[in-house]
Amino acid sequence: MRFANWAAAALTITFVACGGGDGGGTGSTNGSGGDSGGSGSTGASCSSSNCAGCCFNGQCQPGNTASACGKNGETCSACNASQICKTAQTCGIDPDSTWIVQPVSAVITAKNNGTDWDGDGSPADPYVVLNCPPVSAPIATETPYVQDDATPAWSSGGCATKASALLSGQFAFQLFDDDLASDDTITGPLAYQFTDADLSSGGVQLSGTEALTSITFQLTKQ
Repeated sequence: MRFANWAAAALTITFVACGGGDGGGTGSTNGSGGDSGGSGSTGASCSSSNCAGCCFNGQCQPGNTASACGKNGETCSACNASQICKTAQTCGIDPDSTWIVQPVSAVITAKNNGTDWDGDGSPADPYVVLNCPPVSAPIATETPYVQDDATPAWSSGGCATKASALLSGQFAFQLFDDDLASDDTITGPLAYQFTDADLSSGGVQLSGTEALTSITFQLTKQ
């Protein structure tokens, strides 16, 4: 087995009141018979006109926490476990967080361009070579090979890198068939650009090319 060195080709809640009362005070005289009035007028409903943050149950929130994130009087959003409330007051991935990219499964064609993978007619013995960003210093690693399996599964051999690197540089990989003499290529060099949505969902399944039908990567925040 070997590490590939290649330039990858692209595959593509502190609560804050929404507003005060209408100035009626707490015990004003109603003028009709000297009776004491109520406790004052109810505050205005939370909206974009009186809340720079977000609205939760009619109350204006700062909009800068993971449990209540938002701005311009919109309804507060609760960010999921892998997200933070970013400076733009939207939920998203923390660029400084560390993530493990792990190939977990794939589907390989039964034949290698019409011929058997091995002399005995058995399926391929697939493994994945990874070059994870940052592009300036790629993290090279590989999974173990899985013997005679057209639907291999892996639980090791992934890479760990920052979210900022995954979201700004392409993730490169290639699949091989382990052989005694010379390993066959299952695919040529491939690349994928991870998105905020991929990290938030915890994984992505990619359609394959050549002898690869599909491959699934798991994304785990550390």
